[in-house]
Amino acid sequence: MRGAVAITGAGAVTSRDAALASLPEVVRARAARAERVTQLVLLAAGSALAAAGLEATDGAPRPRLGVVLGTAFGCFLTNADYERRLLEGGPAAASPRLFAATVSNAAAGELAIAYRLGGPLITLSAGAASGLVALGHAADLLRAGRADALVAGGADALDEDLRRWLAAGGLEPGRAAAEGAAVLVLERADRARARGRAVLGMVEGVAAGFEPEPAGARAGEGLAAAAAAALEDAGVAPSEVRVLVSAAPPALAALESRALGGIAPRTVVRPKDALGETFGAAGALGLLAALAEVPPGTALLVLDVCASGHVAALVARAGDAG
Repeated sequence: MRGAVAITGAGAVTSRDAALASLPEVVRARAARAERVTQLVLLAAGSALAAAGLEATDGAPRPRLGVVLGTAFGCFLTNADYERRLLEGGPAAASPRLFAATVSNAAAGELAIAYRLGGPLITLSAGAASGLVALGHAADLLRAGRADALVAGGADALDEDLRRWLAAGGLEPGRAAAEGAAVLVLERADRARARGRAVLGMVEGVAAGFEPEPAGARAGEGLAAAAAAALEDAGVAPSEVRVLVSAAPPALAALESRALGGIAPRTVVRPKDALGETFGAAGALGLLAALAEVPPGTALLVLDVCASGHVAALVARAGDAG
């Protein structure tokens, strides 16, 4: 095991409870003029940073604190709005405010500005597995000493046009699409203990991969390799896994089943059955749902797989394993 990373804060938000009034005044002002996905990120991250005791919004930038955010669609809604205005009104209708948010890292940038996070700032995309891949990348950065703490997770926003496109073939039939954001504060374990912070859980192993043929005869090999790599990274035997957090849609359930091999968890948690497909938010939402329900010391394996072929695996343990 290369070293566990502590989870010292968590936040999640969906369109049903996105109340900007909960944010500090200076952050609320930024959120009020931001696009939808940035609002979701600021809300979720604000809760996570407050829980971790890192919610400062003034003073010098903090160079050892950063952001790793995963997203499937990123600034898609903003781009669509910007281009729609251009088509309808010509160049004179171009909005400088909207243009500034037509880059995929706009949400992460706004978060870093609002909370004075001067460390690594990374936005990545791996389809519906983006959030779990982001958590893994953040854990790797912390274990390499590149930061002391990182806000990590994922987010995606939807509008009616995007929902219609997903319903027309971009999403599995019968599967609801939902917007949301879910982030964790991941922190070097020694630093978290020195600060006296409560630890929700420990990230012990991570891996990501790809399924070249997610519907082919060799489907499952990419996910199996990622799960095996995450378990090896954590130093956890397959027999130790007590809870599986599955983010696979039903159409890919057979792929996931083949990938599990000798892993036989006592409990399987399927958050997408209740929440729908939340894309970038799915990985962190699944991990949070499981951590809230299991006793300290329980080993969890979190999997995510996207129909595009992206896969990710993460091994966590509830509570402070140190």
